[in-house]
Amino acid sequence: MTGESHPAPRYSIRGDGQDITSRITGRLVSLTLTDNRGFEADQLDIVLDDTDGKLDLPPRGAEIRVALGWQDGKFIDKGSFTVDEVEHSGAPDQLTIRARSADLRDGLVTQMERSFHNTTLGAIVSTIAAENDLLPLIAPALDDKVIDHIDQTNESSANLLTRLARLFDAVATVKAGKLLFLPAGLGCSASGKPIPVATITRQDGDQHRFSLAERESFTAVRTTYYDTGKGEKGEVVWGKEEEAIAKGKKKAVAAPVPERAPKLKSLPKTYVSRAKADRACIEAWKKLKKKPGDYVGVKAAYDDRVGKLKGEVSYGRADDEKNHRNAVKLAEKDAQKIYGTPKTAFDHSADQIKTVRHVYASKHNAELAARSEYLKLGRGLASFQIDLAYGRPELFPGVPVAVSGFKPDIDNTDWIATRVTHSLSDNGYTTALELEIRATEIPG
Repeated sequence: MTGESHPAPRYSIRGDGQDITSRITGRLVSLTLTDNRGFEADQLDIVLDDTDGKLDLPPRGAEIRVALGWQDGKFIDKGSFTVDEVEHSGAPDQLTIRARSADLRDGLVTQMERSFHNTTLGAIVSTIAAENDLLPLIAPALDDKVIDHIDQTNESSANLLTRLARLFDAVATVKAGKLLFLPAGLGCSASGKPIPVATITRQDGDQHRFSLAERESFTAVRTTYYDTGKGEKGEVVWGKEEEAIAKGKKKAVAAPVPERAPKLKSLPKTYVSRAKADRACIEAWKKLKKKPGDYVGVKAAYDDRVGKLKGEVSYGRADDEKNHRNAVKLAEKDAQKIYGTPKTAFDHSADQIKTVRHVYASKHNAELAARSEYLKLGRGLASFQIDLAYGRPELFPGVPVAVSGFKPDIDNTDWIATRVTHSLSDNGYTTALELEIRATEIPG
């Protein structure tokens, strides 16, 4: 910090629409506002001095509105919060009020059961926004993205939006009565316009911490899908090569035909025992496997009235996954002849591929998820935390940040804020930032 003096911090607090700043002045021990990205609720903590015992406990559900800034500088409304926790402690007696962002409507966190089919991302976001009296603001680049099928099964709309955000490498959040759906890490508004870059110098900071993860931890991401409508299952691997193709920097190589979902031929007869049903399946498969078509086995029902047992048995290809791996090995040999490489067209080491366990409903969704996770891994390579000795009320998650005065590798990186914490106390007004690499910095 330089030796120049700064003006006094300024704050305003309104409770249920009434300005209560004057009643709090002289009692404020600390005020901490944590501004998060996505549907993680923003949190406001206010600690007040109650040594004279004259403070009333605010009711849960009360609305608090806060503005922060400086006496002769920026003074910015930081939004509304709903009180959900009150604590009184002592001695000395203190009242702690904890509130969370008021924009997270009850409807967004209520579990629902429904499906969306053959629609767009913009249509889903608009539907959920209308249900919760919110204004939908979705980036133009995301608005017409196709959604083949997605289920909302015993799941809140907030969680569904979070899942969609992961699919499209985006951020979904609610701010000031608006449902925002924006690309992650790009530093742009819902209209697609760039958010002005905030500049921070080493002299602005009090403390900082930079960390860099190993870039080669994962070179690609693997996802799997099972499309019941088309009867297809398979996997998608997304890495540097695939990203280059997606950006038009490289021509795509034809993908292998997806494996057909296992299909069993049913025998019409119900057998009197499991043993007889087993034998019937074995004999039937011996004949069928000469010309199996789409079938991978035979199944038969049994009803053992003596043993009081009912069920179904099958016999056919014992391990579809093993057959699939054999097919991949043959494809690798073909690729070696065609491309002159010992592996498939996309060279990924098995121990460097991150596997996503979720099974997606279509190849399209699996590709979206794989790419989103790959880009997310790129942004997570480096992180930077910095505590500003002089609070910056205009900063919020999603704002692009440029830093200077640190190491060249840090200064030459484009950053974006993921969490911003404003703190006001006897020690003054400070702001703590958590930053990650902007999408423009991800190698592609």
